[in-house]
Amino acid sequence: MTIKQIDKKTLEKNYGKNILPLSTFDNEYFIGSPPLEILFFYKKDLPILKLKESLLKTIHSYNLFSSRLIMIGDHKFALQYCTDGAVANDLPPVDADFDNNRIDDIEKKMVHVQTLPGKPLFAVTGIPFRNGILAGISCSHAVADGISLLLFLYAWMCITDGKNFLPPSPQRLFQDLPVHFDPTDRALVPPLSALSDKIRQKVEINNPTEIFTATEYFTDDFLNEIKTEAKKEKYDISNHQIMTTFLLKKYHHKILPDTDRIILKNPINLRDIHPDIDPMYIGSSNFNNFIQFTKEEIDRLSILQIAYRIKKSIADMRNESYAREIAYLSPYGVEINMEVFRRNRPPYNVETNVVSSNMTHLNDLESMFVGPETGSLLHIGLAAQTGFTMLKEQSGRIFAQITGRYPLT
Repeated sequence: MTIKQIDKKTLEKNYGKNILPLSTFDNEYFIGSPPLEILFFYKKDLPILKLKESLLKTIHSYNLFSSRLIMIGDHKFALQYCTDGAVANDLPPVDADFDNNRIDDIEKKMVHVQTLPGKPLFAVTGIPFRNGILAGISCSHAVADGISLLLFLYAWMCITDGKNFLPPSPQRLFQDLPVHFDPTDRALVPPLSALSDKIRQKVEINNPTEIFTATEYFTDDFLNEIKTEAKKEKYDISNHQIMTTFLLKKYHHKILPDTDRIILKNPINLRDIHPDIDPMYIGSSNFNNFIQFTKEEIDRLSILQIAYRIKKSIADMRNESYAREIAYLSPYGVEINMEVFRRNRPPYNVETNVVSSNMTHLNDLESMFVGPETGSLLHIGLAAQTGFTMLKEQSGRIFAQITGRYPLT
């Protein structure tokens, strides 16, 4: 029996339980896209088996990550909630202290998931060193956004340390326990050769041979100094707008060398503005604001002028009425109104687009029990090939990672 022969009523009977149809948004934009990835070095003296045990407990709590992608028709996909949707892989110990210079080598060894039929959508690779454990986390964007992944990491650390944490929102995509996936079920999984050309092409386009990264740190003193100057000029701007502008001015020639204009994408978190979505919602819950600058403008205008233009552009879209128009909460998670979305979404172009992802509104990692005493965040990889990712690492300092397809030095 093939997926196409499955009775539609059987699928509908399991909506919200075993099988979740992906939205048009997921089918059109996220199939084959690069995963969200985090490299975290855990400093505490703990056997890797203990860390793995707490990981499995966290996966059970956040059952969203135990899903796999299946094909239910031409260009139609669904998430099958099953027991082998998450992979935990531990590599042999390294008889040496961990050195940050090893990050590139570690990335090559870790399991990288892809949004492909029959494949796991979440994976953790653990490597013990003499002074701690390196954890490489890879997660398909089809099941979670960056905020979800950080909430998952927070819960994992709490379970490991025996601390309480806020459970995932009851607005979860799957109910009950995962289905058991046995050899008989595997007949329902299409072979990779059955993938459409559209997906294969996306995988090839979205997986460049090499990605370059750089890191910047922003202190409260630096941000407050800019804000003080902004008040004198009657500008009211946020930390994120200041950091995005600073990074644009410093890196735009390096990350996008072959264009004279840049489209800046700012993901907006629906949890903050949509009245029906729980702040602890686990899944994908964002949309993008777009603003365009010429490179000449970025070089010529001040940080205050650019930051204020970004602020006004975001403010125009970041409101409850637009959030209600673009998205709604169904029994299966946040659904996007594709007609509205298409009207407001320019085609993504790796040669012109920069994505500035702001996660600084979360509590800092220190207060989430994943701060300096517990470990260190080494790398954040989002689905975008070119962009900035900002996260409050600890009180008084923000971690910003710059990602591009060209050398950044």
